[in-house]
This record gives sequence, structure tokens and C-alpha cells, in this order.
Amino acid sequence: MDEGAGSGQHGADADDEIAEVDPEGSYCRYKEPVGKGRFKTVFKAFNSQIGIDVAWCKVNADSNHLSEQQLHSVARDMMTGLELDHPNIIKCFRCWQDQSHSCINLITELFTSGNLRQYRNMHKHLDLKAVKRMAKQILRGLAYLHSMSPSVTHGDLRCDKIYVNGHSGEIKIGDLGLATLLPYRWEEHEGHGGAFDTSVDVFAFGLCMLELITLKQLDPQHCSEWQQILLDVQDEEARTCIAKCLGPADQRPTAEQLLADPFFAVRKEAGKLAGALDPDLAASTKSLSNMPMDQGGQGEKRRTDDALGGAGGESDGAGEAAIAVGRLKGEDYEFVFTAKTSEGKLHFQLTMLGVAKPGDESQLKRDIEFVFDPETDTADTLAGELSQQFQLSPTDTEICAAALKEYLAKELGNEE
Repeated sequence: MDEGAGSGQHGADADDEIAEVDPEGSYCRYKEPVGKGRFKTVFKAFNSQIGIDVAWCKVNADSNHLSEQQLHSVARDMMTGLELDHPNIIKCFRCWQDQSHSCINLITELFTSGNLRQYRNMHKHLDLKAVKRMAKQILRGLAYLHSMSPSVTHGDLRCDKIYVNGHSGEIKIGDLGLATLLPYRWEEHEGHGGAFDTSVDVFAFGLCMLELITLKQLDPQHCSEWQQILLDVQDEEARTCIAKCLGPADQRPTAEQLLADPFFAVRKEAGKLAGALDPDLAASTKSLSNMPMDQGGQGEKRRTDDALGGAGGESDGAGEAAIAVGRLKGEDYEFVFTAKTSEGKLHFQLTMLGVAKPGDESQLKRDIEFVFDPETDTADTLAGELSQQFQLSPTDTEICAAALKEYLAKELGNEE
């Protein structure tokens, strides 16, 4: 594909590569496919309104032998993705049924590192802690889907249906709605007896974990020996957690309950935060996550108090210790971080002070409280949350992330 086309330069050569434009004229699809599954073909596309690359998926009725009624049913299910908003679910921007060409078009965010199966096979030396971080993000996405009313069951969850941003460690579940074409894909293996519910996703999640740990491909065509493969898992807590997922349907935990499993617990070791040396904390990412501010661990939500108050860092309880402040001035705000440790987690208070401009009579001040989980959170994803919540400029988003990284680096240096 022409590099100019990918970067949004619309010269004569670039226009030759454009195969299709959406009905509203915002998205341009290029000719060459970048991926293909059993039911869909994926092309790279471009949002000409805001200048970003996206993925354009097509599901054709003819190649999939779908009747008009079946195609309409699939389109309806795929359009459900437009209503979903979660950091571990692929963002869908637009979906429509093209009756003149008997196909469905879906525009989603583009993932540069491919699916989780490809990524795992590329990086064979993966620490169990990294597997835990990936699995926890998948669980959070499932917990969100299953909490919808009515609940949303993915129905065909596999490592090649989960996507990765390798530079930031983001994991997102994709391909929602295609299970309509294979609603009982797992029936032979997990014995749900025709009851297509959220327990199917928990079973599939267990196989995803098993594949991540053992590198054995596990999906409906290759999972008949999972009982034997489970014995190869050396970590007892991981093996127990996976066994719960693969047990009888009526005994499986929910995704929300699994988030509290001992395998995912954050531990303190020798006074340090477990996971504090997670390389993702130091990784710089240019694409910011649109994480809602209520994303937290099991039963725990971020507090986003937009209030007038000081950013204090004093100790206020046994087992808690005050931690030094990270402070950087940005374009519209000065970011002041204070934090304390409690039960192996970082409890932050961020004060955002409006940068005074000529004519301003008062200084805007916002206090935000949140819990930072070093197992799953990064400075960049946190900055993405704040950017979305408070409409930060790109410069201030980067400054906010830098202030938090500076604090984390200082704290790690103090502990060594």
C-alpha cells in the first residue's frame, strides 16, 4: 500500500489505492486486505476527518452463504458494538449493512500488533506476571460485557479474537457479533447443553489463559486435550484458576468473581509494591487510551471527585506511608501528584491547577482521587482517562503522564 495513502496524503497515487468510501464520506478503505478470518476480511482504512488509521471489516453474504435474513441478524448483533465503551473492548466507530452489495461494513480502531495468538507466538519468553496482566484485562472486558442489561455474551472468545497494542500493553476483545454464525461452537467441549450464556465465555477465557501459559493452540478445533495440558501449568494458583474456568458450567465463577481470584492478587514483598517494576510503567505510548474513569479492580472504582481542596500527602493510618510529590506544569494545567501506599497499592490524589492566563480572576483547581494498580495500570492509560474526563490538550496529556512517570521513577529509586 502507498505510504502516502496511509498517512492521509490524497495525491493521485493515493486516490488510486482507495477502493471505497463510507456513505458519510469520513472513511476511505484501501484495496489490499490486512487480515482475513472465516467470516470477514479486514482492510486498512483512514478517517479523513480526524486523520487516523482505522480497520474496515467486511462480512459478505455470498462468501458466507448467508440469506438476507441471516445477514440482517448478524448486522444487528455487530451494531451492538457501537454502544460499548470500555478500555478492554475494541472501539467500534461505524457499522452499516450495504444491501446493494450484500455485505456488512464495520469500522473499528486499528491494532498494530495483531491478535493475541500472533503476539504470544512472537514473544515466546513471557513471564507469568505478563500473562496475569493480559488475562486481567480480558477479564475486565468480559465483566463489562456480562454486566450489560441484557448481558452480552461474546460466544467465540479465542486468542485470535483478542487484539494487542504492543507498545502500550493494551489488550482488547474484538469480533463481537460474529458468534451469531456459530452459536454453539464450544458445545462439544464444554457441555453447556444448548444454554448459550456467559459461562461459555468463562470457559473460553480459561482456554485463553492455558494457551498463553503453555503456547498450545486452544480453540474449538484444538482443545480436546486441555485436561492433560492443564497438568503442564507449573504455577499452582494459575492452574487452580484455570481449572475453575473449565469446570462444570453451573460451578464456574463469573468474570467479576475471577478478578478477585488469588492468582490475580497484588502482593507486597519486602515493603515494595509487587509489579512496581512492570516495564509498561516506563513505556511511552503515543496513542492514548479512552478508559472511563470508573475502571478499577474487583468492586473498586476510581474516585473522580472534581472538588476544591488541597492535595495532601500525609499519612493517615497504620501501614500507610506518605510518598513524595511529582509536579510538572503543562499548557493549561499544572499537575501535582501525591500518593500513599496501603495494602500493596498506590492511593493517589492528583491536583490539577489551572495555569493562570492574563485576565483570569481565579485559578481553577481540581482534585481527583484514584487507586493505581501496578499490575494493570500505566502512566499513559491513566493520562488517557484524565484526557477524556477533562478534555485535556494533547500537550497536557503527555505532561500528566510524564509527571506520573517521574513520580514512579523516584519512588522506585527510593526503594532500591
